[in-house]
Amino acid sequence: MSSASAQLFKISQEGVVVGGTSSDYRCVLDNKTNLLWEVKLDSIGLQNTKNTYTWFDGRSGVANGDYSHNCHWSKSCNTQAYVDAIKNSKLCKQKKWRLPTESELRTLLVYGDEDLLINQDFFKNTQLKSYWSSDQVNGDIAIDVPFFYGGSKGSDKSFDAYVRLVSDAN
Repeated sequence: MSSASAQLFKISQEGVVVGGTSSDYRCVLDNKTNLLWEVKLDSIGLQNTKNTYTWFDGRSGVANGDYSHNCHWSKSCNTQAYVDAIKNSKLCKQKKWRLPTESELRTLLVYGDEDLLINQDFFKNTQLKSYWSSDQVNGDIAIDVPFFYGGSKGSDKSFDAYVRLVSDAN
């Protein structure tokens, strides 16, 4: 499944649909899967496109490690801290943000002639690297999805990767 078959809508911080040519949006609604996706920003702050995180869910993973200093607050740069921060910000009027599953994240993949395998008209500022999913192989390895060749792989939870959160649309 790819977003090529999805119907995508740009959503404002206030949680309303904005015009397709608008550049002032913070989320994308996939009407086919009924998922709301976070959009990354190129400005400094919580949703900066270059922020990376270690994988941590409160029980396993790495809350603070050698690679967990790559977000704008420079401590506890882990997936759980990021999810909590986005929930508290009520991004696009949503409160139930979470890491996507591997299969949810893979719905964003668009295969074509571009190196970056995502719809760049909607998901601007996506990095040509891997993004964490909520799925785990074991206590030390989590699944991440690279947006430069597709497929999935497992990475040590102590390494840093990018994050794109999802919420079930309500």
